[in-house]
Amino acid sequence: MEEKNDINVHNNDFFKSQHRYGRIFTAICLFVIAMVPVIYCLSAGVMPEWKLILSSWSFILSYLAIGLIEAISFAPLLGVGGQYMSFITGNVSNLKLPCALNAQNILKIKEGTEESEIITTIAVAVSSIVTTIIIAIGLIPLAIFGGDIVKVLEPVTPYVIPAIFGGLGIVLLSKYFKLTIIPLAILLVVCIVTFSLGMDLGQSTMLTVGMVVSLITGFIMYRISRKKEAKKAG
Repeated sequence: MEEKNDINVHNNDFFKSQHRYGRIFTAICLFVIAMVPVIYCLSAGVMPEWKLILSSWSFILSYLAIGLIEAISFAPLLGVGGQYMSFITGNVSNLKLPCALNAQNILKIKEGTEESEIITTIAVAVSSIVTTIIIAIGLIPLAIFGGDIVKVLEPVTPYVIPAIFGGLGIVLLSKYFKLTIIPLAILLVVCIVTFSLGMDLGQSTMLTVGMVVSLITGFIMYRISRKKEAKKAG
């Protein structure tokens, strides 16, 4: 497939409409999600313990940091439409992002192109539909057997997240080996050192460190490649 020039997602009318509708539906979803605990409290006649909520500010900030980092780092891979749909429907890093990357790999499409925007949007949309169908099917045995099926699946649950992120890591390593191998090695060293000292930096801290390391190494590699190109041209 012939690659086209990178598209300008700010001046294109199609992408302007995607941003407009994406923001509208994101605002609607945020309102609906925020109203769930409000309606529950009103219907049950209870109020949250504000002191307890305020005491967990570090936990809340860590999730805000994770969301901000994911929004910035996933944007080039998901595209405009794919990112809005991903963050509205959820399961971004374990479902939507792998589907988008796999679709680009199969069709050998470069990120930031018109084809990439279309393919990632379709991939995320299909992933959302399939996920909804699978969840609906999975609720049937849960409704029939109740908590028994949870007990049966309990022994394999600790391996689900490592399997998902392991598969995603292999995809990223195979596609962006030069960009990912150095941050991966540094983060592995940090994890080994901190765990050996009995420390756990937490997911949000490790994501922040990983993103900073990735930006630094990516910038250095970009400068090196530009110097090589300048030497060849000279």
